[in-house]
Parts: sequence; structure tokens; C-alpha cells
Amino acid sequence: MRIRDTAAAATLAYGAIKKRIIEYDYPPGSKLSEARLVDELGFGRSPIRSAFARLRSEGWIDVSPQSGTYVKALNEREVKEIFEFRLLLETYVARLAAVNMTPEQLRKLRLGLRRLTPLEGESYEQISFEEFDEFDSLVHSMIYQAAGNALISEVLLNLLEKAQWLKKTMTASTPERMKIWFGELEKILDALEAHDPDLAAERMRDHIGHAADFELKFALKELFSPRPAPPAAPGARKRKAAAAG
Repeated sequence: MRIRDTAAAATLAYGAIKKRIIEYDYPPGSKLSEARLVDELGFGRSPIRSAFARLRSEGWIDVSPQSGTYVKALNEREVKEIFEFRLLLETYVARLAAVNMTPEQLRKLRLGLRRLTPLEGESYEQISFEEFDEFDSLVHSMIYQAAGNALISEVLLNLLEKAQWLKKTMTASTPERMKIWFGELEKILDALEAHDPDLAAERMRDHIGHAADFELKFALKELFSPRPAPPAAPGARKRKAAAAG
């Protein structure tokens, strides 16, 4: 059934296409056919075009009058810029969040960490990338919310999604590496619970810096290597990966 061409439809089309880009159903360099997306997603051409305009403004796609619309492939300079911008803004909002975060928000993060931390005798191998990525995103998004700056939060959420997209390029991590990433998030949480702005900023800086080093080392290598064709059914493929931030 075709969805009516409304502003809400354009927002839904935008979200659906971006989700498929992040999940690598549409990998970098993939051509996005307007007609195919109309059939696949059930929207009219107007919402798809509006979604394309928004995705292009956010740096997800490129549009060429001669060859069409493609998922944008990032180069090393662009990946560095994403993490440099994140480093600047994330440390700032971590400082604000350390002052503003409520007991309820802190309790939610602590419970999430406890739920994922392996029990004695268990291994970090038992934690999937999806579980880690979900908790990592929760920590960052809750910090953005607590910081109380809607404009910065909007920018950071887009950068966080790009970081998640980069993570999809990577192969499975080691238990030791997973332990390090959870340790970094726990240190950030400890600083937030102590309501220590300087310590929260310092630990967030370390976390984002380590993520940048790791992804620049491994993500770019795999981002530009040949990849198999995307699966026929969007969202059907699940995998583990390795990165933080």
C-alpha cells in the first residue's frame, strides 16, 4: 500500500533509508534508485526526494546530475573530521551532563552496565556488538540530553550515527578489547555519578580518542575493501563488530 505524500511520510522515508545505509543494506557507493525505493518502501516520489535532500545535507549521500544518487563513501580526512568534531563537542557536553544528570538517568545507565557486565567465570565473548552498541548509544544520547543544548545534541546524534555506520565495517572484536570499551564507559559513568565535570570531560576525551585511533586503523581499511553484495532482505543480517564511541 502506497503511503500518502505528507511531511510525516518524508520523515519516515528519511529514517528508513538512513537505517538501511547504517546497517549496510546500502553500502558505500551503492546507487539509490528513486523508482526502486518507491516500490520497496511504499512511499511516493515526493517523500523520497525530500528524504534525499535531507540525507545529502547531512553527508550520507552524494547526488550527481549525470550518474544519479549514491551512498557516500568517506575518505580518511572525513573520518578524522568526524572524530575531531566529536572530541570537541562530546567533552563539552560531558562536562555539562556531570552537573545536570538526574539520579534517575544515572540509575538507568548503571543498571544497563550491570546487565551487560559478565558475571564471574563468564567472558565478554558472550556480548554481541548490537548489545554493546545499544548501550554505548544510550550513554552518549543520555549525556546529550542531560547537557540541555538541543542544537549541539542534534549535531552529535548525527555524528554518533556516522560512528555507528563506521563500526559496521569491522570484524569481530576480542574479549580483551570489549572489556576495555566497557571499562571506559564505566569510568565515564563513575565521573557522572560523582558530578565531577573535569573528570567527566577527561574520561570522555580518552574514550573518543581511543575510538578514533581504533577506527582510523581498522575501519578505513575495511571500508574501502571489496564487500559482498548486500542481502536481499533489509535488516536480515546481524553481525558482531568492534569499536566504541
